[in-house]
Amino acid sequence: MRLVVFGAGYVGLVSGTGLSDLGHEVLVFDIDPDKIAKLSDGRVPIYEPGLGDLIHRNQRCGRLQFASAISAPFDAADAYFIAVGTPPDAAGAADLSAVMAAADMIAKVASKQAIVVVKSTVPVGTCDAVQARLASARVPLEVVSNPEFLKEGDAVNDFFKPDRVVVGARSDEARQMLRDLYAPLQLSGERLVVTDPRSSELIKYASNTMLAVRISFMNELSRLCHATGADIHSVRLGVGTDSRIGKKFLYAGPGYGGSCFPKDVQALSALGREHGVPMRIAEAAHGANEEQALFLGQLVDKALEGVMGKKIALWGLAFKPETDDIRESPAVKLTKALLDKGASVSCHDPEAGPNFAKLFGAKVTVKDRDYDALDGAHALVLLTEWRSYRAPNFTEIKRRLVPTASGGAPLLVDARNIWRPSDVLRAGLRYQGIGVATNRVADRPSQR
Repeated sequence: MRLVVFGAGYVGLVSGTGLSDLGHEVLVFDIDPDKIAKLSDGRVPIYEPGLGDLIHRNQRCGRLQFASAISAPFDAADAYFIAVGTPPDAAGAADLSAVMAAADMIAKVASKQAIVVVKSTVPVGTCDAVQARLASARVPLEVVSNPEFLKEGDAVNDFFKPDRVVVGARSDEARQMLRDLYAPLQLSGERLVVTDPRSSELIKYASNTMLAVRISFMNELSRLCHATGADIHSVRLGVGTDSRIGKKFLYAGPGYGGSCFPKDVQALSALGREHGVPMRIAEAAHGANEEQALFLGQLVDKALEGVMGKKIALWGLAFKPETDDIRESPAVKLTKALLDKGASVSCHDPEAGPNFAKLFGAKVTVKDRDYDALDGAHALVLLTEWRSYRAPNFTEIKRRLVPTASGGAPLLVDARNIWRPSDVLRAGLRYQGIGVATNRVADRPSQR
């Protein structure tokens, strides 16, 4: 098939490249000419494992192109994918301006009957609104919903080995076309979930909010563990062994971030308000997540008896490993809190350092080497569980850090609970995990 993908961000770039690797002829369109120039030159503007090699291979084969204009033969595409951003507005609702701009362009350029596939995360009813927007098109265009379920850091694998492919379409023709499109991904079994567009749109929000609720609940429990002396590791194991609940997304930490959970949880709440159906669980999940970021700052402040005039080192700036995305990252929230309290911040991340430096400028120090970020710091806070941080040299960490003014040992705050407390203590450092009382640190692997 001949396909056009609108948007060269995470979703559009991974989806377009993946579709080209399945043998389709794909044009990825974006309004940013600089981004298109980089991609056409073989430079990938985002960090996503495996994506660069995939792009280069399909460019060489002539199946994948990038452009900031749509011309022949792509004006006669079989399908147009809308994979643009839907950022939250001031009230938390999804901003659909980019979606509608893409629809307007499709209406102008399409010269052949086609389907318009909405992959962007959009509120219920958006496909109907896009369908109305396409009324001026010269040819018949049917809008279908096909939400993405790509995890940053593992997006390429998610595209080729999806848990499910959700399709919301009204006609048998559109359903069959998407079945044919995704047939190479179904060789090991049926993965298509076929429904109507409105249900498909809501599935995306429901999935992300459900996962966000689990994270927020465990983070709230971690704060209760600090207050009561319980151990979050034991709580997680006890809860996760219940087959009705399962073990995934039960890890306490500094809070969720990224481009999906924060935006989608707020958008679902806004959608509920719009229809007079309060989404109280979603609202609580968002509130708990915001409180977790404040709690982490308070934990560091208390452990150091105040951070004013002290230097704090951060390891991990991206909201999760294997990405350079710092949107809604716990590191961003903690850094703002520390700076507001008069601390200085030095940090490192294997991929997200340039983005962090661009955001904060001279207010923070971003180091190219992990241990260099520790020099002269009073504490190290681990925020993102990159593999390179999982088994550090604690003796070297102690050598780089400085003791407190009262002579106390330097502090390590393990906000992902991945280090063995005994290893930290043996090196002459203080350990503080999330949901683990300082006087009851348990020596166990993280089991992540």
